[in-house]
This record gives sequence, C-alpha cells and structure tokens, in this order.
Amino acid sequence: MSEDLEKIIGKVYRGWKAEQPEADRLHPDEETFVSFLENRLSAEDNERMKRHLIACDRCAEILSLQLRSKGLEEKEIPEQLLKRTKKRVSEMLTVYILEIILKVKQKTLEIINTTGDVLVGQELVPAAVLRSRQIKDFKDEVNVLKEFKDILVEVKIESKTAETFNLTLILKTKETQNIIKDMRVTLLKDDLELESYLSDSGKVTFEHVLLGKYTLELSTIKDKLATVILDIKI
Repeated sequence: MSEDLEKIIGKVYRGWKAEQPEADRLHPDEETFVSFLENRLSAEDNERMKRHLIACDRCAEILSLQLRSKGLEEKEIPEQLLKRTKKRVSEMLTVYILEIILKVKQKTLEIINTTGDVLVGQELVPAAVLRSRQIKDFKDEVNVLKEFKDILVEVKIESKTAETFNLTLILKTKETQNIIKDMRVTLLKDDLELESYLSDSGKVTFEHVLLGKYTLELSTIKDKLATVILDIKI
C-alpha cells in the first residue's frame, strides 16, 4: 500500500473516530484498521475484524461516508487513488460473504435484500430480477444460493412460529455438485458462538432460532469457505 493511501486511510479513520462517543471502546483503533487493510493482522484478528465490519454499519462505511464528508476535500486526493481505496475496501468486505435480510409478516417471509440468487419454484432468480418482477413475499420458507469461487452455498430459512425459524445450510462443489465433507458451520450472534457443528453430509440445520441478526462461518478443517450474514426481523 502506498504512503499516500495510508495517509488517506488514517485521515478518514480519525475523522470518523472523532465523531464517536469517548466511552465507545468496541470499535477498532486506527492501527488495527490500517493493519486490516494492509493484510497485516493475524488470521484470528482478521476474522474478528471482518465480523465487526459486517455487524457494525458505521465501521463498514468509514471510507465511503468520510470520503464524501466535509472533513476530506476530494481535490486533495488523486481520483485514481480514491477509486483504488474504495475498490479495495469493497472487495475485502464482500468476498466470501452472502447477506440475507428478511422480514416476518405472519407466516410470510419478505425479502428485504440479499446478495445471492433466490429459488422461485424451479427457477433461480437474481435479487435484482426479483425486484423488477416485484416478487418479495414467500410463504413459510426462502431458499438463497450463492457461488463462492469453487463452492456453492444454499441457505434455507423456514418460518416455524411468529418469532422462530429453522436454518439449513448445504455446501457443494460448484463444478461436480459433490457434497463438501468435513464441513463446520458456526452460528454467532454479537460475536458470541451459539452453536457449532461438524458435518460429513454437507448439510447443517439449526432449529428454533430466534429472530435477529446472525453470522454463520462456513469452513473445512483446512480452510474458511464463506460467511453468511442473516438478519430476520419483524
């Protein structure tokens, strides 16, 4: 990373940090933020930082918001450098991530937003096409699929009661459609691990999960495969 880019990131972060309450100790400091962008964090700290960025809207939007704020005059920064910075942050936050935001309305699930494709009958429909067709309500369950490099992740959300749902994840190889064995799926809420299962069937189900925002980490013994961000609200 160039010296200019590091200065920009530092300036952006300091501007954002100055607006936060003094008592707020949960956000990463400037050194951690810069180290994350430079890939200098340990694997454990890197994953913790990603989970925080996913859960914290303010931190995730540091660059995109602050680069447009009055505290940073864009004329001081080369346009190409701005583009590189925004692109780098965007890539780091979206690779390997599937986001699903749903709303419960009686026994109907409404899709607010997703970065995956939605199964409608026998047809796999991108979220943008769903919106253009004005399709958003699904009775009892929603199935979302997303490809990550060489794997395919399917997430099935089933409404069980007004405030609980079952959550099933299926992992397959993209080319052969073979089940991925020795898969571990960990369910987290507010960075706390709730449940974790190691499966050799390529399928894991969490039952009677309460409404709320969750992170699911999908990995094998050797590698992390993907992250699913699920937010179901009334």
